[in-house]
Amino acid sequence: MKLAVLADVHGNGAALRAVLTDLSGRGGADHLLVLGDVVLLGPDPGDVVEHLMAWDAIGVTGNADRFLLGTDWRVFEPQSEEECADRSLCLWALERLDEQAEDWLRALPAQRTLKVGGQRVLLVHGSPRSDRDVIKAGTPKDAVREMLAGVQADAILFGHTHEVLDRTVGSARLINPGAVGYPQGEEATARYALLTWNGEWRVEWRLVHYDVEAVIARLLAAERPYRRWIVETLRRAAHVPLTTLE
Repeated sequence: MKLAVLADVHGNGAALRAVLTDLSGRGGADHLLVLGDVVLLGPDPGDVVEHLMAWDAIGVTGNADRFLLGTDWRVFEPQSEEECADRSLCLWALERLDEQAEDWLRALPAQRTLKVGGQRVLLVHGSPRSDRDVIKAGTPKDAVREMLAGVQADAILFGHTHEVLDRTVGSARLINPGAVGYPQGEEATARYALLTWNGEWRVEWRLVHYDVEAVIARLLAAERPYRRWIVETLRRAAHVPLTTLE
């Protein structure tokens, strides 16, 4: 059983297409798993969902998806400059989703469990407790245990931090494939992971190069808030503080 694991596509269609091309070149996978934050920020929300649907992706929702879909932005009345920017950004994304794509996104659960070779594999975005929880290499074990309290799973697949991670806490293997759309690490790359079960989990980390400057040019041409922050985050492949609404 081979699983292709993707997280944090964030509307970056070029990065997703590069990943799917790489995956096809490696013989595909039994299942394509998507760990949330699917469309918001990048220039191709509709294209991203179309490709994921075509691949019969199994997904969960993320905090950015919840932010996009949890408010009716079409009737929302902003009370601040930031809320105006948020509304504009979300409406821009929603206008590029057809009804089928929006329905697919809204149907994503917060978490789901798969059975693979007798293993219980849990899909979440941040942690089983919250889609905003952060699990990194340096997160104290006690803090991670609190996030996993009551969870029965052999492997937990998650995203949110945009950082690759393979860590065991207690009896649970915690695997973050890194981000497709806005990875932390090498510039002009998209990251995903291939997981193979053959009595034990084998993880192959995939790093795919693509034309990031073409994506940046499209982002800068779009009249959207936050575009310079989005561009710098993508260009540097690193965390950039949110300092501008432009």
